[in-house]
Amino acid sequence: MKLIAYVESGLQENIKIRIAISLKILLQKSKLLTKDEKDLVGNSYNTIALNAGIRKATVTDIFNAKSSPNATTLFLIIEAMGHKLNDFSKIYDSLRDREIQDFKKKKTSQS
Repeated sequence: MKLIAYVESGLQENIKIRIAISLKILLQKSKLLTKDEKDLVGNSYNTIALNAGIRKATVTDIFNAKSSPNATTLFLIIEAMGHKLNDFSKIYDSLRDREIQDFKKKKTSQS
């Protein structure tokens, strides 16, 4: 039973990381598309939170893989950045194990 719980925990952690990486890539794309600072497209955690109607801390935790978003929150964040779920899923599906490992290393070194 302990092995199953360990494997499930690892899978959940990888999902949180894949979501975080995918959202960070979308955020970078949003920043490139946003020329005018008054634009309503979410190009910062604060703007995303305001546009999505959720707490900035929630956005920050999701982008840093500290928590898993529920589906509604994930959709709100994606839309707040001016993207569609399809944009997110393409990035999520294209991520490689190496990118997940790099994120983990970076996260560990920042702790």
